[in-house]
Amino acid sequence: MAAVPVVLVALNALPRDGLKAVAAVIALLVAPVVVVVVVAAVWIGSLLLGFGRGDVSKLAPVPPAHLAVMREVGAESGIPWSLLAAIASVETGFGADMSTSWAGALGYGQFMPPSWEAFGQGGDPYSYRDMIPAMARYLLAAGAPADIPNAVYAYNHSWEYVALVLGRMAAYGTHGPDPAAVAPTVLGTTP
Repeated sequence: MAAVPVVLVALNALPRDGLKAVAAVIALLVAPVVVVVVVAAVWIGSLLLGFGRGDVSKLAPVPPAHLAVMREVGAESGIPWSLLAAIASVETGFGADMSTSWAGALGYGQFMPPSWEAFGQGGDPYSYRDMIPAMARYLLAAGAPADIPNAVYAYNHSWEYVALVLGRMAAYGTHGPDPAAVAPTVLGTTP
């Protein structure tokens, strides 16, 4: 117990600038550790969850009409089409289940009503033609494409969700940015 008062006396002896310097050094030591832990969690999570329990063959194919909109929106916004596909896949299975969530999220991209009001531009949240551009606007406002993991985290505040989306994004974009180059089993098209 005597060690604690000695530390307090030593800290009290430091001038205020000395305390600021100590705090800055501690912050510089802790910040990289936090970044490494978050990156490692996303990476490990994507390995464990990203491909729908590891089986890419069970990844839902992107409907061709949806893919066309995703490619167009991606080209205009800079948001990778594969990210839009991954989110649509996770949220509603490309519109297969657009029931309102327990939290009140609705539509193709499962936006909360205030988010839809802010990013939907008066469109129909149940229309992929309106929701995909809104998803891109939301992701841009959250820092994508420069910081995709944190933009996805802003979309849904769960690192498991981020890992799942990033894993699916990787699966959809495995063969590069051109969807025509993606394996037919992923996109559901024939060669």
